[in-house]
Amino acid sequence: MKLPDASHFGAQSLACLLGMLALAACPHARAQAEATAPRTFAPLMTGFIEGGLGHANLSGNNASWNDQYLRGGMHLSDKDYVTGEISHQHHFGDQGTFFGLGYTRDFNADWYGFLSAGTSTGGFFLPEFRVDGMLFRKFLEKRNLVASAGFTYYRAREIYTDKTLLLGLTYYFDAPWIVQFGARLNRSDPGNVRSSRGVAAITYGRDKDQYITLKYDGGREAYQLTGAQSLLSDFTSHEVTLNWRKWFNKRYGMNLRAIYYDNPSYRRKQAEIGFFIEF
Repeated sequence: MKLPDASHFGAQSLACLLGMLALAACPHARAQAEATAPRTFAPLMTGFIEGGLGHANLSGNNASWNDQYLRGGMHLSDKDYVTGEISHQHHFGDQGTFFGLGYTRDFNADWYGFLSAGTSTGGFFLPEFRVDGMLFRKFLEKRNLVASAGFTYYRAREIYTDKTLLLGLTYYFDAPWIVQFGARLNRSDPGNVRSSRGVAAITYGRDKDQYITLKYDGGREAYQLTGAQSLLSDFTSHEVTLNWRKWFNKRYGMNLRAIYYDNPSYRRKQAEIGFFIEF
C-alpha cells in the first residue's frame, strides 16, 4: 500500500493492526492461545466479518491444538471503530472459549489509540481477564513514522498475573513496504519475575490486493501453563510467523497464517486459514 500520508485512515488502521498483532498478545498467551488477543483489522470499508480455523502439532507428548474463531469490526463513525472476537480453543488436552472486544479512536491527524478487554470460559490456558491498550503517534512530514506505547494486564486462571509495557515503531515506505520493531517489558507475579522480548516484522503489499507479513518474536517468558498442574517458568522462546492476507475482489478474501514456536520444553508448528468479507 503506497502511503503518501499516513493520516489516511487505511494507513492508520494498518499501523494499529501491525502494532496489536506484534505487541499486544502476551508471550505466554500467544504460545498457549493463538487467537486470544483481540485483533484490529480496520479495512477502508464500513466493517468486516472473518471466520476460520487452525491446527497445531506439538512435539513430545503434547496433544495437538485445534481452534475455531469468528471476529469482526464496524465503524461507529469516521473516528470510532469497534472489533469483537469469539474463539474456541482446544489446547493441551483442555478446551475453552475466549470473548474479546476492542475499540479504536482517531483523536486527530497525529494521534489515535486502541483499547481492548477479554475474558473466557473453561480452558486453564485462557485468561480469566485481560486488558490491552495502545497509544499511537505519527511523525514526519508524511506522517509515515508511527510510534506506539501501551500496556497489557493479564490475569491467568491459576497462579500468576502479568503487567507489561509495550513499545513499538512502524515505518511506511513510499513503496509497498512496512517495517516494524517492538519491545515488551514484562513483570509477572508471584515472584516479581522480569522478562523481556523483542519483535521485528516486515510487510509487503497493497490494500485490496494482498499483504504478506514475516514476523520474528523472541526473548524470555516468565510463566506458561501447559497443563492443569504443569507450569513452565523463566525460559527463552522464539516464534516466527508468516501471514498472507489476500483479497479475491474488493469485498472477499482469505487469511493464511503459519507459525513456528519453540522453547526448551516443546516445539509447535501451526497453520490457520480464514475467510473474510468487507462491507
